[in-house]
Amino acid sequence: MNYTQLTEKKKVEIDILLKQDLSMRKVAKILGISHSTISRYKSGKYRKRKIDIHKKYDIFLNYFYNQYDRRTCSIEICIHKFKKYYLGVKCPSVKQVYNWINEGKLEIKKEGLCYKKRKGKNKSGMMNHFQWNLDNKTVLPISLRPKYIEKRQEKGHLEIDSIVGKRNEYDSIISIVDRCTRRLWLIKAQYKNEYYIDKLIYNYIIKNDIEVKSITVDNGLEFSALGLTAKKLGVKLYKCDPYCSFQRGTNERMNAMVRRFIPKGSSMKMIPQIYLDDISFAINSMPKKIFDYKSSFDIELIY
Repeated sequence: MNYTQLTEKKKVEIDILLKQDLSMRKVAKILGISHSTISRYKSGKYRKRKIDIHKKYDIFLNYFYNQYDRRTCSIEICIHKFKKYYLGVKCPSVKQVYNWINEGKLEIKKEGLCYKKRKGKNKSGMMNHFQWNLDNKTVLPISLRPKYIEKRQEKGHLEIDSIVGKRNEYDSIISIVDRCTRRLWLIKAQYKNEYYIDKLIYNYIIKNDIEVKSITVDNGLEFSALGLTAKKLGVKLYKCDPYCSFQRGTNERMNAMVRRFIPKGSSMKMIPQIYLDDISFAINSMPKKIFDYKSSFDIELIY
């Protein structure tokens, strides 16, 4: 069987006919050649014409490289702002940008993303529930927390946790988050003594006029005396079950954002309170997808 290569004239004719939305079989019949020849030519042509994203999405990529900040401006926020301010300009989807990063097509690497992928951990069974002492009605297990608090429809229901630094270091950070508005406050703590932490949190709440209707904490020893603060404020203190950090999901999520500024393993000794105030301001000013890209400050005005 004789085979002949497609001439440049034939290639042009094929391109013209295909642009008229004719099928490959129809084009082959018109030109008197095999449809498989057209199929091989078409597939070979498109393999050579790889899409250059830096040309096709040049406006978006210039904006993205200037605006993206793993601490305060995620990929989703960048795309949301771009669509808002560049109407009619071609913009990729969030998934497409992540695909480009995974394929190494962008200058941003996987290590520069907001949330780093954790290594798999061995899951262990949950510990038996601790036998709570209900003599003091101020401190209660989280199972007795009213259901309306779960709805997040009013301010004042706080979650409190500690962010530790290096091992064997007394300095830490106390994070306070409002379950409704996701407003964050950070406090520098120099010791882990439970009475020191209790007094530190109470004074900070009074000084900053933070609205408090309930408090939820974990089982850390540093919070074992926090019932005194709850009693002074006239609110209930709810303690989570052991090894159940998901019961303080808002707190854990905000702590992950703080880790963008203060990576895990960093020393807390040289971090001043004013720097923590700047971090909390940046996070509270950050557009959040859960609020339709409004900040915690914006949501606080609504409530």
